[in-house]
Amino acid sequence: MGSIVLDLQAEVMSPDCDVVNMLRRAHAIAVKLRLDEFDQWISYELNGYPSAEPFPDYRIVTGSLKSLNPNLGWIHAPISNEESEKAICRRKVNNSISEIVSLCKGETDYLTFEFSGRQLSHLNRIFRLPSSRNFVLFVSKVAVMDIVEKVKNTVLEWTLVLEKKNIVGENMKFSEREKKSAKEIPQTVNNYYGVTNIINAPSKGMQIISGNESVSFSYDKVSSVLTAIEKSINIDRLKPDGKETAIELLSEISDKIKEEKKPSVIKASFVALKDFLIGVGCEVTANLIQTKMLGVF
Repeated sequence: MGSIVLDLQAEVMSPDCDVVNMLRRAHAIAVKLRLDEFDQWISYELNGYPSAEPFPDYRIVTGSLKSLNPNLGWIHAPISNEESEKAICRRKVNNSISEIVSLCKGETDYLTFEFSGRQLSHLNRIFRLPSSRNFVLFVSKVAVMDIVEKVKNTVLEWTLVLEKKNIVGENMKFSEREKKSAKEIPQTVNNYYGVTNIINAPSKGMQIISGNESVSFSYDKVSSVLTAIEKSINIDRLKPDGKETAIELLSEISDKIKEEKKPSVIKASFVALKDFLIGVGCEVTANLIQTKMLGVF
């Protein structure tokens, strides 16, 4: 038999990696090496996080708030206050990793998160609607599946650290020397999966660093994108109600650009506009938004 650590490393890097089986193997290694703190993280990923427990930040996702309009269906519900937007549109995903994988297998591009009755009452008060409406948080599946990728990255980096310390577990067993060495390596999970950093730059341009890749962001560029989208909406065959809502969403984006909100906030507003336009059959402009966004975000 070979090395249990190197076998796990190979499984993580396989394009057909089964994340649940991967975590079970990692659990066996952590138990054998008596790495209780790291094994606790593995247990939470396999079984789900208790609500009272601290969450890794990669399990917090941001979605787009939408309300159910009787005539137009689900439409974007813009929130002007940034702190309120953060409180309402961010959600902790405490599901087990197997549930996350299963939920993301559907045909739609988004997952929906519902609100409690008390939260719905609060949202209806915020928006001062003439009649009570349902609100739902739409979260991109890409954002949710990123949780799975972060878990894989964590296990991969962990096995690489073990290998570097010559802790490999030949024939499914670890020597006393390996067990002793394992106690010296970090058990805190964020030592392995890393974080996303935003580095400040001059106000008209910002360098966003995500992992090892960087994208140059410019408020001037995104403003020109908005102008192109406005022209496209004017020539598209939108019904009056649809055009009015689209113009409101464009105005909201324009305000955020002028206020130089964070790129992630502006991007979320573009995505919300794209979703709305798809919903009302304005495919031409929706595709334009998708194409233009690639060049600025």
